[in-house]
Amino acid sequence: MILLSRRRFLELGAAATASSALAGCGGSDTAQPEPLVVALFSPNRVIAAGLPQRLPFGVIANGAPLTDSAVLPVRVLVDGKVIDELDVPGRLVKHDHSRGFDSTQHEHADLQRYYAVRTLLPEPGIYDLEITIGERRMTLPVQAFDRAQVSVALPGDSFPRLDTPTLDDVRGVDPLCSLIDGPCAFHQQTAASILDERRPLALLVATPAFCSTAYCGPSLETLIEAARGPLFSSSDIGFVHVEPWANPREGQGLSDPGLRLAPTPGQLGLEFEPALFLVDRSGILVERIDNVFDSTELDEALALIS
Repeated sequence: MILLSRRRFLELGAAATASSALAGCGGSDTAQPEPLVVALFSPNRVIAAGLPQRLPFGVIANGAPLTDSAVLPVRVLVDGKVIDELDVPGRLVKHDHSRGFDSTQHEHADLQRYYAVRTLLPEPGIYDLEITIGERRMTLPVQAFDRAQVSVALPGDSFPRLDTPTLDDVRGVDPLCSLIDGPCAFHQQTAASILDERRPLALLVATPAFCSTAYCGPSLETLIEAARGPLFSSSDIGFVHVEPWANPREGQGLSDPGLRLAPTPGQLGLEFEPALFLVDRSGILVERIDNVFDSTELDEALALIS
């Protein structure tokens, strides 16, 4: 199994959505800026039919005007038939995070914001998100799979008992945490021990070291901030951070064939990162947030288990 880097995942998404965006222009020869929509959800057996799903996408403005409070109309279609209509607010991602040890230039595109669609795709198959930006309509294809085919835990599933790497036992992962200032505080206990104590669990699989795109976002820093804040600092939530790679310092970046997957992503069936799992005290996964989130979405998710 290959864990997709943020860069590779977004390159694939941008290539697909650029063509759909241009196709939606109706052959116009105007020189107005063309925004692009970028899928921020994995196409690989992650989206399940028959239960509510979070489908995030990003907008690269390319000079087209969008206000910070922009709300985009989104329609969900199957075979051209509208099955859901939503007004989805934009969310800004802060980028004041520290750099990891990756030497790649940290470049941000003409990023405006990301949008998190929440909808139910009733049957397995191909759907379209139709996104309206100004006078333009663009589409993103979404494939929903039968729940039994989905490789990653879904809300309502029993969460697996994971002996995640800790300061006392790194389980072959070096570095244990790629924050440039040293390991964060989320490596004291294993995920299994927190659930054994009947405490809720927030488990984040993410690598700060390789954030090199506009959409990677400071997911670990956002989680650290929430854990220190007034809402959750005194709660009994157990926070765990896991790096997806076992040996990132040994290779020459994410394309190096010698890069090894750490144990936890394989146990979770993950082919992308970051991914945040919110598990209640009975061991049931309540929410999973993939790829990008801001502090508001995070606080709402943590409140479900606190």
